[in-house]
Amino acid sequence: MILKTGPSLIHASFFFIDIVGLSDPSMSTKIQIKKIETLNKSIMNCSAFRSTPKDTMMALPTGDGMAIGFLQGPELPLKLAIELHGKLSKYNKSKIPAETVRVRIGLHSGPVFIVNDILNNKNVWGPGIIVARRIMDIGDDGHILLSSRTAEDLRELSDQYKQIIKPLYEYTTKHSQKLFLYSAYGKGFGNPKLPTKGLYQTSTPAVGRNEEIEKIKRPTVNITSTIYPSLEVNLSIKNSKTQLVHYKRLYEIQNISGEPIYEVIHGIATDIEKTFDDLNIKVYDEENKPLQISAIHIDKPFQKEFTTVFNKPIRKSDKERRYYVLEYEVEEQGKYFENYFGTNCGRFVVTMEYPSHMSSPVAYEVNLETDEVIKCRIQPTVGKIRNSNDNDKRSMARWAKKDIIQGQSFRFEWK
Repeated sequence: MILKTGPSLIHASFFFIDIVGLSDPSMSTKIQIKKIETLNKSIMNCSAFRSTPKDTMMALPTGDGMAIGFLQGPELPLKLAIELHGKLSKYNKSKIPAETVRVRIGLHSGPVFIVNDILNNKNVWGPGIIVARRIMDIGDDGHILLSSRTAEDLRELSDQYKQIIKPLYEYTTKHSQKLFLYSAYGKGFGNPKLPTKGLYQTSTPAVGRNEEIEKIKRPTVNITSTIYPSLEVNLSIKNSKTQLVHYKRLYEIQNISGEPIYEVIHGIATDIEKTFDDLNIKVYDEENKPLQISAIHIDKPFQKEFTTVFNKPIRKSDKERRYYVLEYEVEEQGKYFENYFGTNCGRFVVTMEYPSHMSSPVAYEVNLETDEVIKCRIQPTVGKIRNSNDNDKRSMARWAKKDIIQGQSFRFEWK
């Protein structure tokens, strides 16, 4: 290992890899050595490795693989993983199954200490490399798994990373550490299947979490620690043929308990099958800073439930206005939107932007006990959008109501 001497504590981005099935006792030593040599050669031939100055990375053999720490940020480990998958895929095509080199990779960024081993050689130890190893251990053949820290850092850098780095679930390592993981996959790299080792799932809200559920018609657990002074929902129909709707939901939130609120559970129900990536979900706070997904509780074709963590806890003593925004897109083939209130809300505002050739939306109140749908006395006001061109004339409808009480549900239908 070549490492520039310096402070005893550094921050690095780790690439941890091992060869799947290398310890199989039925495999000959000759084949095991050949696989290790092939892996080493393939990594050395990757441009992400060759172009990195040797004094800005560290490499540690682990017997059936290796750990490489990069000091130049989290992109290099991911680029190396993707490039390596391509090289190994090409190599494996000409080999019989027993001779193929199949790998799993874990990526994580964190602090490590520079220490001397028994022969006085430089070595590393600390959370950065330990967590990378634990993440890799959860993976199966072909997986490129990332910690939430590394994944969110990369997803903020480009839309391309958002497309290939997908959130998974919360997993438990063999040391009982819970980690929310992401998986990187695409054409020619990664494994789109869900890792099954250590999977930890629950759809039960934890005490102290606030809930908001969309289009789900049954009341959820009532959390009495919060109120919503206002909820603003903006619907924008992007395509009248497919009924693709962009939702932007702004929740003003107030803590009325003595305990801080650290996270919120979001629920999205759809009329058609959707993956998380299909929905293009974004969640951010009043400072326009993204909220990190900490857990996915439900990932079914028609229902999603997940938790995000506030960048700053919501406290009763907060003086400034606190809110969060949830955005997503979905085709509303039923041509309606419905919102159930699991808690009181001071003011509910709905705005809808749509092509002018469509009819104006109609507001209804829904009785969830009897399923009775009653047309609201006050209907949305409608106006033309001045900036729309002749080929795409659009209208804007607006509807507002004050003093919403827990258990009320409102539906907006259009044609």
